[in-house]
Amino acid sequence: MRLIRAVVGVLKREGKLLVAERPQGKSYSGYWEFPGGKIEADETGEAALVRELQEELGIDVILAKHWLDYTYSYPDKTVALEIWRVDDFTGEPHGKENQQLLWVTYAELLSLHLLDGVRPMMGHLQSLMESV
Repeated sequence: MRLIRAVVGVLKREGKLLVAERPQGKSYSGYWEFPGGKIEADETGEAALVRELQEELGIDVILAKHWLDYTYSYPDKTVALEIWRVDDFTGEPHGKENQQLLWVTYAELLSLHLLDGVRPMMGHLQSLMESV
């Protein structure tokens, strides 16, 4: 089974989290996830986060903190995820890759059709949303 290293950015604003719907034509299209993508062979997680959020959302990361690491296995691959909390950025996020974006509360997040790989984060996300 192949191993993919990936990075995820958790953006929080006014009590809501930013999520993106996977566009048509991509695997798991129609599922919701947090923005991010693959870490290239020559990249650090932080460099990949900055690059991916610029490519996907058109924002520039000012301050991000490495928050969580975990591995999730799908039927065809295993994904090693680095989760980063993005505490400051410039620009207004918009879907540059034809993906729909939503700012959602934790309760709204629970009602979305989430990628299975997001589920292990849920308890941590709830704690994040309850913090000031």
